[in-house]
Amino acid sequence: MWQREATTSVKILLSEEWHSHIYAEPFFQRFLELGVEPHAFKEAGYFGGGSLWGRVQRRLGAGPAFARLNADLLRTAEQLHPEVVFLFRGEAIFPATLQGLRSLGAQVVGWNNDDPFSELAPARRWTHFVRGIPYYDRLWGYRTSNVEEFRRRGCPRVGLLRSFYLRELNFPVSDPIAAPLRSQVAFLGHWEADSRDDFVEALLREPGLDFKLWGTLWQRSRLARELAKRFGRIRPLIKHDYNLAINGAGMALVFLSRLNHDTYTRRCFEIPATGTLMLSEYTPDLATLFEEGVEAEFFRGPQELLDKVRFYTRHEEARRRIGQAGRARLLKDGHEALDRARQVLDAMREDGRSR
Repeated sequence: MWQREATTSVKILLSEEWHSHIYAEPFFQRFLELGVEPHAFKEAGYFGGGSLWGRVQRRLGAGPAFARLNADLLRTAEQLHPEVVFLFRGEAIFPATLQGLRSLGAQVVGWNNDDPFSELAPARRWTHFVRGIPYYDRLWGYRTSNVEEFRRRGCPRVGLLRSFYLRELNFPVSDPIAAPLRSQVAFLGHWEADSRDDFVEALLREPGLDFKLWGTLWQRSRLARELAKRFGRIRPLIKHDYNLAINGAGMALVFLSRLNHDTYTRRCFEIPATGTLMLSEYTPDLATLFEEGVEAEFFRGPQELLDKVRFYTRHEEARRRIGQAGRARLLKDGHEALDRARQVLDAMREDGRSR
């Protein structure tokens, strides 16, 4: 078990799909900064790069790809002898594999940014994860409701591990930004079957408003035809372009996922990191992170959204002041990936001493 001092190299095996640059990869890099020895186990290749057979297995939650993945994860841990195995989502990991990893002397911890208990989630997607909850040494929830559910279902140690921003990707830009990435109001994110169509429709109807929209799945919106006429093909922005578009917005919007019962989201850190005014759906949780009207602005319906958009498009100084205050609060409280990596390591050291 892990009881080493911070100056001693510690092996951590990180297992995730590794499709995206915003989940396991930042932890890998920040662990390196903190003197930890991270190793990557990449799950995506086991499912045929999105092939039909791979998708069928994922939908069923069973098949030879699952068996190979679990066997190889155990084999990797046997060869590496990590002190900690850190599983991101863990939807493909069998309960027996968790037990096997623990029998090798590793602390098995997990973090799930999705809500595995959502009534809207695919029926079989989270079967292995939910059955495995009692076999984790610690589970981190992305939201407080999941923390309580993990505890109720038998995980001995639980905690809240929020999302984060990345200092190399989310930061203020002083150079002029090209016109296609500038706007008075912008939303950069996916479509979901919730109230965001109502908010977007209100913005589309506002005379003279320079509103821009980027993201995925907007072809499923009830506004799809109107959006196509207004924006053409709506595409996602990533990395540098994503940061430029937030910097180039007078206000950047946050809609919260009903599928995941979110009370905040990653954009709640990425937007303030740039110094742009964040205009978000209100939740009591988010109000503990940023003070309304001082460090961010919130809306509770389409009319309040329009009222605040109208006000801040006319009051540039107030808009800039709140954006800068939001950034100062973000830096003061510590919401960068490095802060989260430290949080994980501190908890693992404490857990190791108490095992």
